[in-house]
Amino acid sequence: MTAEFLRFNVFGFFNSAFAWLLYEVLYNINLWPGHAAVAAWSVSCAVGMIESHYVHYKFTFDSTFPYGRSLYRAVLVYAGQLMLTTYLTYLLVEQYLLHHRLVWLLNICLFGVFNFLLIRWIAFPPEHDTVRATGL
Repeated sequence: MTAEFLRFNVFGFFNSAFAWLLYEVLYNINLWPGHAAVAAWSVSCAVGMIESHYVHYKFTFDSTFPYGRSLYRAVLVYAGQLMLTTYLTYLLVEQYLLHHRLVWLLNICLFGVFNFLLIRWIAFPPEHDTVRATGL
């Protein structure tokens, strides 16, 4: 699992960069006036989660679990995370007036390890693992 966690973080760095760029674009578009950070977070997070699942399916986990079933399970996990982090964004940005980029980073850091564990066990069940020939 250590090698998987390392791959998860390597690919997660690129997934996070994609999500951050999308977040910045959406924040500057101001999808929901008065709630720019919340709207940008929720949309970029939803899109980023689908992109992340695909990347992890292809490169992080060696699983024979069918893609559609894996995506369905990942969406269930991500939906709970999306609700919690969107509320956290609202609370910290709009109520406690923390800078929106700091809150974005906090969300990414707080939920990274938790996300790995849930995705690993729910969307990529270990009983469907194949043996990886290379180390990382």
